[in-house]
Amino acid sequence: PLSFEGDMQYVQYGTDTSDRQGFVANRTSEGTMPAGSQWTKNPIPACNSPDGGAYAAPHCGDGALGPQFEPPLPGLYGYGESAQANWAQEFTFSIVDKLLVPADLEAGDYVLSFRWDCEQTSQVWAMCSDISIVN
Repeated sequence: PLSFEGDMQYVQYGTDTSDRQGFVANRTSEGTMPAGSQWTKNPIPACNSPDGGAYAAPHCGDGALGPQFEPPLPGLYGYGESAQANWAQEFTFSIVDKLLVPADLEAGDYVLSFRWDCEQTSQVWAMCSDISIVN
């Protein structure tokens, strides 16, 4: 398994990488499977309601519900969409994690797989990405 680089995560709005805002990540490698792999908590708290804000007015009822836990940066919380807004996307940012690439990894095409365990539902999402390592 690949390891995360350092103890920071970043929020990035749009495609401008120079405008990232960093905060300390919540990571662990204890009790993970496979052994030695790392887990990182999604740093964005949902709205403080039983449904996480899915059926509240957009942006957690315009802030009335507040976050389920302290957000990593001011205002960085919510469900991401709401029924009252016809499920329109509310989040305009990406969460960025950096990975350590082994120095002896040969140039070539690879597949990176990762999984996302949902906090509020019994869902587990598995995803992958094509990666090209070049010299």
